[in-house]
Amino acid sequence: MDICKVGFSAVMLVLALAMGIAAAPGAWAAEEVGVYVNVVETATGEFDAVVGAAEAALTGAGWNVLASFESGVEPECGKLRAHVIVVNNAEYAAQVVSHGPEGVFAIPLRVGVYQDERGTHVEVLNPRSLNRTVLGDAVETSSASDALSTLTTALQGAIAGKHVARQLGQIRTKGYVGGMGGGEFMSKVEVIHEGGEYASVAASVRAGIEANQQGWKLVYTLEPAPGVTLFGITKSPTEARAFGIAGDAREDDEYVCPGLDHAAAFPIEVAVYSKGGKTVVATLDEMYRMKVYFEDAGNWAFMKNMTMPGAIFDEIEAAALSKLGK
Repeated sequence: MDICKVGFSAVMLVLALAMGIAAAPGAWAAEEVGVYVNVVETATGEFDAVVGAAEAALTGAGWNVLASFESGVEPECGKLRAHVIVVNNAEYAAQVVSHGPEGVFAIPLRVGVYQDERGTHVEVLNPRSLNRTVLGDAVETSSASDALSTLTTALQGAIAGKHVARQLGQIRTKGYVGGMGGGEFMSKVEVIHEGGEYASVAASVRAGIEANQQGWKLVYTLEPAPGVTLFGITKSPTEARAFGIAGDAREDDEYVCPGLDHAAAFPIEVAVYSKGGKTVVATLDEMYRMKVYFEDAGNWAFMKNMTMPGAIFDEIEAAALSKLGK
């Protein structure tokens, strides 16, 4: 029995009773949670200085910086910029992946530093939202909350500006992502290869990604547990187009590139892991992945760009498998 979880549940029950409400099953799951959380708005200092301060603060708080890279933006964004810092904590990662190798898709957390006409802002990919989707509504709720708190405290302690906790992106009341392109998470894990010796397959997948000619860049490699490897890959033109779609309905004379507030949606994950005695190479169905991170763009945006997810998936699959003789 997990004593921490029992204690957490007890606290929630006491709070519920104290407020005179019933602690119904699934009450935690029904809470509205955004995909991203702005933690600093109109940050003080130049953009690169804010990025540097964020990196130092995250490292100081016990998070390993796996990658730090400039995001792609569309030409109409002018001088507006976006930057992503991918971080990992070994203890947090081990806890998440203990629920099964597919949990690896919830491990890397991301901090986005982005600009709009008001200035520079700092956001965190919300682990509470991501965990609910990947692991389930009642799994690792306290770990996710602790991770968000630790990241927020570190960033706000190092970066001056307006300290907030403003949720961004799609606001969900449960982990399940429904509607067009949605579905059960496990049904959206696309196994693109099975077989072979784990270490050899992982090395071949990495080599294929690094050799691809479609513009995909390997920005990090993570081995959170024995028999599990995660590759984070991204492509600047794909980022730029996705941000354009994310902000299209919100663009006006005041804000030309509001979709940069989805910077923390990238990179995309390719996983290699052992399961059932087999080595598996998997990535998420790309329409589903875009639904997870960009659902607030609206169904019309998805319909206008229906071919984009398939094209992304095909390129990633070809790169990951190219050295496996596929």
